[in-house]
Amino acid sequence: MISCSGKSDQQTLNSDDKIALLDAKIRKNPKDSELYFARSKAFFEQKKIKEALLDAKKAINLNNKDVDYYILEADILFASGETTLAFDALQNALKVDSKSKDAYLKTAELSLYLRDYDKVNVNVNKVLALDKLNAKAYFLKGWTLKEQGDTVRAVEAYKKAVELKSDYDEAFEELGLLYAIKGDGLAVEYLNSTISLNPQNTEAMYALAEIFRKNGNYQKALDTYKQVLDIKPDDVKTLNSVGYVNMEEKKAYDVALECFNKAIATDSNYALAWLNRGDTYERMGQIKKAKDDYLKVIELSQTLKLPDGVESFAKSHLEKLK
Repeated sequence: MISCSGKSDQQTLNSDDKIALLDAKIRKNPKDSELYFARSKAFFEQKKIKEALLDAKKAINLNNKDVDYYILEADILFASGETTLAFDALQNALKVDSKSKDAYLKTAELSLYLRDYDKVNVNVNKVLALDKLNAKAYFLKGWTLKEQGDTVRAVEAYKKAVELKSDYDEAFEELGLLYAIKGDGLAVEYLNSTISLNPQNTEAMYALAEIFRKNGNYQKALDTYKQVLDIKPDDVKTLNSVGYVNMEEKKAYDVALECFNKAIATDSNYALAWLNRGDTYERMGQIKKAKDDYLKVIELSQTLKLPDGVESFAKSHLEKLK
């Protein structure tokens, strides 16, 4: 049994100090394109889009032969919603170097966000023509196939990616998630590999915990959920899952309520937490509180798309409690 508290030991890089240092260097070397490039990346990390774009353009003006500058410009433009200009920047990169694998991969990656799968495939194939052992190309191919519903070929592509890059944690994660959907025991192996490679990967941890829960290994599930909450104490999905296990399997209603309360305080539109808190109150005989929470679920259903069965559960239990 675990509670819903979590504490993060992560330390974030102080971007302000990095930018201040780069400011000083730029004052001494105002013609150094690499300094503007570095400051652009620092601004971009802080989501200061305007400043990041100005520095990226300054770097290009000082040196228009560096592909990386155009790729960064494309990332910034895409983040600001300037899709056409982002692809223009990548075309400029390819004018500088028509064999730039990074520019083709970035074009494929941005196309994937837009679900332009034909464009993804064209650019991935250009990369593979230049480098048949490019792991990221196979990863993007796998993601495209997954989104198109071809999970068999997606698995093949992801496996090729991890074969070529043994520490490719994103590919291991995708394999784990796909095998989990199929109920294949290999999911645990791949997700454990993901977490081993990236101990901060909370999505892989959550997926692994869900497998343990569905297989009836509730303590292992709770221990793994705790790993998520140690990194992301306010993760509503995990808070709700911990609450659910404590309610349904452990009958630890006070602990369950603590979890659901924290999830609702973090995201008041998270309908599953309202539903499960209502269920917990109902089991505890606190009928008015249960009915209020079920009514909240129905209210949320008027404006939000809820998971299947959530609204009907709330309505049926309200009817039962009349």
